[in-house]
Amino acid sequence: MAELRRGGSLARRRLRKEIPRPQVYVFGEIEGAVASWPLVRLYCSWRLVFDENTWWVIQGESTGETFTSSASSQGVCVWNHPISLHLALKALQGWPRLELVVRGSDSHGRHQLAGYGSWALPCTPGTTEVLCRCWRPTGNGVFARLRSFLLGVIPELQQTCILSDGSSSRPGLRTEDSVDVLLRISIILQNFKQNGIEAGTAEGSG
Repeated sequence: MAELRRGGSLARRRLRKEIPRPQVYVFGEIEGAVASWPLVRLYCSWRLVFDENTWWVIQGESTGETFTSSASSQGVCVWNHPISLHLALKALQGWPRLELVVRGSDSHGRHQLAGYGSWALPCTPGTTEVLCRCWRPTGNGVFARLRSFLLGVIPELQQTCILSDGSSSRPGLRTEDSVDVLLRISIILQNFKQNGIEAGTAEGSG
C-alpha cells in the first residue's frame, strides 16, 4: 500500500512538471499618430517593459523604432509599424507596458520631442484599438515657454522610469498633452487555465 501511495505521488509530481509555463503572444501595429503643431514629421521609438525576474522573451523584439513619416493634409502620420512578441511568465507581477517616445521635426528641420506615452497591455485575449495620449514637459516659468515657442527647445526627461509608473500623477513636473498614437494590439493567452490563472486577474491600466 505504501508503494502505491509513493507511486501515486510520483505520478502527480510528474504531471505538475509537465504543465507548461503560461505564455502571452503580443502582435499588432503602431499605426500612426496625430501630429501636433509645429511638427510636420514624426517617428516613434518603443519598448515593452516588464519584470525581468518573472517574464522573459521566447521570440521577437521587445524594442523598436518606426520610420519617419510626414503628416498628411489631415495632420496624420502613418507608420503601420509591426509588433510581434512571444513571452513566458512565472508570475503575473510586472505585467507588460508599452512605452513610447515620439520625436519629430518642424518645417524648418528643427528636431524636438513630441511626447512620451505609456500603455498597459490588456490582460484579456482579443484585439484592442486605442489612442494613447502622450505628454511632454513644459518647463517652469514664462521664459521656458517662450524658449520652447520661439526656438523649439522642449525639456526632456533625464530618466524615463517615470513612464512605467501606472499612476497618472507626475508630482513636481509640469506637463502638457501632445500627440495621440493609434495602437492596434492583439493578445493571445496560452496555458493560463492549466496553471490555475484566470484571464483578467493581472493588474494593469492604460
